Amino acid sequence: MNHDADAAMGASPSPAKDAALLAAPVAATLQRLRAVLPTQADAAQAMLAGALAPLHDSCWPEVAWSFSRLTNTGLPVEFAWTSREAAVRWTAEVAAPEVDENQRLAIAAQSLDWQGDLAPWFEHQRGTRLKFGAWASARHGEGLATKLYVDLPDGRLPPAWRKRQALFDSALMFWRMCGVNPDGSVECYARASELDLAALRMLAQATLGDAGPMMRRVAQVVSANDLPRPSGVSLALSADGQVRALTWFTFAKAIFRDDAQVAACMRGLGEGLSAQVYEALAAGPADGRWRHGMVGVGADIAGNTWVQCGLRPT
Repeated sequence: MNHDADAAMGASPSPAKDAALLAAPVAATLQRLRAVLPTQADAAQAMLAGALAPLHDSCWPEVAWSFSRLTNTGLPVEFAWTSREAAVRWTAEVAAPEVDENQRLAIAAQSLDWQGDLAPWFEHQRGTRLKFGAWASARHGEGLATKLYVDLPDGRLPPAWRKRQALFDSALMFWRMCGVNPDGSVECYARASELDLAALRMLAQATLGDAGPMMRRVAQVVSANDLPRPSGVSLALSADGQVRALTWFTFAKAIFRDDAQVAACMRGLGEGLSAQVYEALAAGPADGRWRHGMVGVGADIAGNTWVQCGLRPT
């Protein structure tokens, strides 16, 4: 075994011990992913075990595994899939439910051994009322990429970012959170209560330079004549504020009849190893609740497009 490579991917020398620290649905999902991306699944398991460790010491053990806003059952982990690449992607809580939301960004940063500058984000959250505080996230693909999801108080971005894009000052957008990367780049997520197809087309044209690729992808996912309301958008920007990508998303249950219909759509749009990752994520047993969370369509400034979704582990 190449221990140097394992360490670079975040892998643990004791995967059985790590699995024992995870909720059963999370461990089962990772086991299915291991058949497709074994090294990445092991690395994800090790990092998740570390991120979730504080929940085992909660003084509210009866709710420690059911309090999160990440999933519809409160499970503090969500996996994600995208057709653009084969990777194990996860987002997780990093602290027990009794921990104040304003403390969670520091805990999340520590759990990921964060190296980037978070001063503007700490300042922006200071003294405010938050919904979830922060989540830790990672993508295990050809390498490891980490991300912090930072709660935005009152639907506002930090002052340093607010003037970088006209969209950030739009009264039609309520900015919920930012995904912050170690290099200073960000992806900002907003609820858009009045967004329709015409407005999304205009937004894609303005931000990407060509709305065509994205709108063709949207048509593959949305069978109705217009977008559901509300829906949302995210804008990915480099550290100096240059647009990299735009994503549109909504709740799966807003446009699909059930999980089976979502799965049929995603399977039709996935290819190769990425499609196998989706199958591993979606193959968990049904439990009478929606397993797909958000579904979305993204496009970058080069014209590449993809579909994506979040899945609750079972």
